[in-house]
Amino acid sequence: MALLAVALAGAVGCGDDDSAESELLDNMGYRSPLDMPRGRCVPGSLAGVAPVGLYHGYAVGDGTRFDLTARVAASDRRGELTGAIGGFEAQLVRKTNDDLFVRSAQKDSLRALNWCGVNAAGELVGSYVRCTDRGCLLAELTGKSVVPLAEASAHNLTLLGETSGDGRWSPGITVNVRVKDGLAYLARYGDGLRIVDVRNPANLVQVGHLPVESTSGEIYNDVKLVDGPLGKRYALMASNLKAVVVVDVTNPAAPTIAGHFGSEPERSSNVHTLAVDGTRAYLANTSAGLDIYDITVPTAPVKLGTFSHPAGRGYLHDLYVSGARAYLNWWTAGFAIVDVSAPAAPALLGSFSGYGEVTSHSSWVTQVGGRTIALHGDEQYGARLHVVDVTEGSQSFARSLATWMTRPEVSIHNVMAMGHLAILAYYHDGVRVVDLSDPTKPKQVAWFNTWRGPQVGGESFFEAAVGVDVDPAARIVYVADSVRGLLVLGLASGI
Repeated sequence: MALLAVALAGAVGCGDDDSAESELLDNMGYRSPLDMPRGRCVPGSLAGVAPVGLYHGYAVGDGTRFDLTARVAASDRRGELTGAIGGFEAQLVRKTNDDLFVRSAQKDSLRALNWCGVNAAGELVGSYVRCTDRGCLLAELTGKSVVPLAEASAHNLTLLGETSGDGRWSPGITVNVRVKDGLAYLARYGDGLRIVDVRNPANLVQVGHLPVESTSGEIYNDVKLVDGPLGKRYALMASNLKAVVVVDVTNPAAPTIAGHFGSEPERSSNVHTLAVDGTRAYLANTSAGLDIYDITVPTAPVKLGTFSHPAGRGYLHDLYVSGARAYLNWWTAGFAIVDVSAPAAPALLGSFSGYGEVTSHSSWVTQVGGRTIALHGDEQYGARLHVVDVTEGSQSFARSLATWMTRPEVSIHNVMAMGHLAILAYYHDGVRVVDLSDPTKPKQVAWFNTWRGPQVGGESFFEAAVGVDVDPAARIVYVADSVRGLLVLGLASGI
């Protein structure tokens, strides 16, 4: 998922206590559509727009582009609409033929958006404002209402089972999954590690739980599994506060923390994702770049090297590693192919970038028709799958062969491959399976819609199907869904 920081310039005042600050922000204006910029508005253009629903969009202001979500719910008992912006409850929602206006004033921030026109692509347009005690950011807003696609709920993927803990799990969202020997290991924001027996998908049973160590906002965003000496098994958890947490899961009913690595003085300990290849772990540290460790003994890792992108921008978000090659998703710097055969001196071999709004988010590499193909996913409004040739020595090295997407208002997230099939966690569009037998002509062959509609969630652009793992032999896809928890899907044969 994206990491976002928007700086707001220009002090407009300050308060000595929360109540004064709240009153200040609430009185900053933006109380009606007429207080918002009107340059993109077309009177009457929203006459046919039903207000209730989920809205995804992107805002551009002060040189910054970011995604946002708004939700408008059915009328309350007073006959008024309710809603939220990015999960923050709105106190005012107003719909006319000219405008759809949503305003949310909180203790330390004010948010307001107004849709007031429709562009040639059928997208809603308008404006967005966010204020803090440091000032206000005004931005142009473009987006769409998100509705279930006009298709069958599933095709060539069958639900075999699902669980969200039957009400016993602590609050949190499931963001990633890895499965080994009949056990699914789930990384859950704010809740920690959950271990579920998946041998009988119709009866998924939790066998173990380890909460996060810190109650001050720690999250586990990724999980990988490794085996160590003396028959031990470990789950490596990517933590935003503790770098990598090494969890002994040899006894899955009693997971215990066995160590940490990846933290160093004078730098962030935010490891967003990690990859394991053989006895090496590759860490995506959002401030430091790529860290490489020998984990022959997972409880006593040895650092081998590091790599920073020469572009000097963006941050390392995700990665795929196979042998001597690391494929790095470096956000605004693009997709980097790096030689890690000498881990003390990694070398950049090539980059895929410059394809418009660059947010290199995740990747997976597979072999198709004698080519080495990278599945590259963005993460934003307008995101898509890029099929990138990473066959070294080819004329098309580090170039896109094709792209594929469902629709601009829903983003792709994590990607995996099962031979010639790309398995995509596609947020609100569920799980998508794309045939890459001809990498220049990707073709959708299966899907399963995990999203239950705008009445559930609506707090974030990044919801629903988040992570996947696959069992090629059994043709099973395991799905980490932010709302529904863990889903087990069966993939039809013959595709």
